[in-house]
Amino acid sequence: MRNVLRLLIISIFVMQLFACVGAKTTSSEEPAVAAVGASESYEEFVPYTEFDDIAVPNELSRVPERTFIFENKEFKTGMIVMKGRVENQSLIDFFVNQMGKDNWTKESSIISRMSTLVFHKPYKSCMIRITDGTYNTEVEIYAVELKAESMRESGGVQEQNIK
Repeated sequence: MRNVLRLLIISIFVMQLFACVGAKTTSSEEPAVAAVGASESYEEFVPYTEFDDIAVPNELSRVPERTFIFENKEFKTGMIVMKGRVENQSLIDFFVNQMGKDNWTKESSIISRMSTLVFHKPYKSCMIRITDGTYNTEVEIYAVELKAESMRESGGVQEQNIK
């Protein structure tokens, strides 16, 4: 019994040692996002979701039992849940860069273990929540899109004169 306990303690120590050696820390002088004019390699295929202007990284896989899309003639809305072994900051950088390329405007963000990014376009809204887990990082994408047909039928957004 004593040998088993000793072997267990030694193996835990060795695993921690390799984990510490394998972990890389970045210096604070490195930029989190590439500088303007620098070429980034987002050249590879970037898959899009059911919302044709919201892309996701290839490293994430869909969690179908937690994903739903609702669509009718007036709007489309849904929650897309994805998981993968991707660093929190890497996902934040990807979504900020890719959503900008797709002409989304970043409204606000909260960066922590559970980060939230909020974007908008005319008649569209998107909130991305990134939760840093122990083994996987989870991404929840909440999106709403008003359809052009419903805006034409209702006369669009109308101003009211209040006296």
